[in-house]
Amino acid sequence: MDKKKKGLDEMEWVSQFDELKSSALKELANIGISHVATAIGEILGKQIDISLPDMSNFYKSQLVASGTNGMVAAYLTVEGISECTEILIVLSKNDALALMNKFINCEGLEKTEASSLSLENQKCIFGEIVSIIACTYFSAVDSMFSLKTNCEIPLVSFGDDEFSEFITNTLKLNEGISINTSFSTDKKQLNGNFMLMPDPKSVDVFFRAIGLVS
Repeated sequence: MDKKKKGLDEMEWVSQFDELKSSALKELANIGISHVATAIGEILGKQIDISLPDMSNFYKSQLVASGTNGMVAAYLTVEGISECTEILIVLSKNDALALMNKFINCEGLEKTEASSLSLENQKCIFGEIVSIIACTYFSAVDSMFSLKTNCEIPLVSFGDDEFSEFITNTLKLNEGISINTSFSTDKKQLNGNFMLMPDPKSVDVFFRAIGLVS
C-alpha cells in the first residue's frame, strides 16, 4: 500500500465512524462528563449544570496551526486501555483562572485571586483540577467497561503564547475526539474542551464491550 495513502487512512479513522458508533461515543462522553460535573460540584459545594456535550473529531495539525493565544492546556496519558490513550484539556486562560478561583476560595477563607499567584502555583492548581477531571471521567469508564485505568500526572501549559509549541511537543497521535461542553455555577459559564486521543485499539475496547464489533 502507498505509504502516503496509508497515513491518510490512519489519520481519518475517527471520521469514518458510522452513525451508531458515533452515537455510542456521544453517550459515553455524556456519562463521563456528568460524573465530572458531580465531582466538581462536591468539591465546590455547589450545583454544577452542564450543557449537552458536543462531539467532533480534530487533528493535531489544526491545533498547532491555530497558534491560539489566550488558551491554556494540560496533557496526560491514560494506562489500562491500550498502548496509547492521550488526553488534552483546553480552556481559555480567563475561564481557567475563574475555575481556579472557585477551587482555592471554596472554603470561605480570605479570598485569593489565582491571577495574582506565581506561574508555577497556577500550573500546580490547574494540574490538580485536570487530574480530578481526568480521574473522575475514567473512573466512570472503568465502571462501565470493567477496566482498571490509571491517569498519569498532567503536563501543563499555562504561560502566554506557548500553546502551539506545547501541542507539538506533547501529542503523539494525529487525530482525536473533542468533547466540547460548558459548566455553569452562580450564573457563571465556563467552556472547556476535553480532547480524547485514543488509538483505534482503545476505541475497539468500547465498541466490543457493547457489541458493535466482534
